[in-house]
Amino acid sequence: MTKVWDSQQIPMQVKSTLVTFDHFSHFSHSFAQPISLQNHLINVKNLLLLAGLLILLTGCQRTDISIIGTESPLIFQSEYTNYAWGYSHSGWIMDGTGTPHRFRPSAKWVFPDSEGYLSAADMTNNFNACDSTLTKVSSADFSLYSGKAMTCANGPFSKQQTTMADAGEQIQCFYTYEAAQKRYKRVILRVYGDYSQDNLAANTGDLVIWMKTIK
Repeated sequence: MTKVWDSQQIPMQVKSTLVTFDHFSHFSHSFAQPISLQNHLINVKNLLLLAGLLILLTGCQRTDISIIGTESPLIFQSEYTNYAWGYSHSGWIMDGTGTPHRFRPSAKWVFPDSEGYLSAADMTNNFNACDSTLTKVSSADFSLYSGKAMTCANGPFSKQQTTMADAGEQIQCFYTYEAAQKRYKRVILRVYGDYSQDNLAANTGDLVIWMKTIK
């Protein structure tokens, strides 16, 4: 015979362990609310971080196009080239913001033609071939030396002289942009090595000394 317990007869120990389904459901719902809110906040935070990253990447890309493209009026370059016992070519090229970009022998480089001209597309190619940047020069220094460079644009130039053998050439130069032709014109400041040549303008020495400090 089954005994039916009256609620008044249920021992207190048993009462304390009895949890009805309604109680459990209410407890589960109450506990889930803060977890759901926490997950929501985490998702919002992740979305904000992703949006910030996309903005940063987009900003960098636009900046690169602006400074490497065909609008930079003047570009400085220092390079070393040697074909003896294997090809070697390294140095840096400075964009219109004063940021030097470093290149190494592995860079797929496009050199100016025999008259010193380089298309805007080839200049962009050369910037893209660089693998890192050096310390950016101040806007004041960039403006100062850009002004000095323009006084050297038309030389005069010394005659090329053979001075060494298998030493390669160290060249300090800058490029001016010709918008109508969408090309750059290289202006030699100083060449030293297998052959030597100097720009004889008054500000050449200051420019070469300054360019040698950029590392």
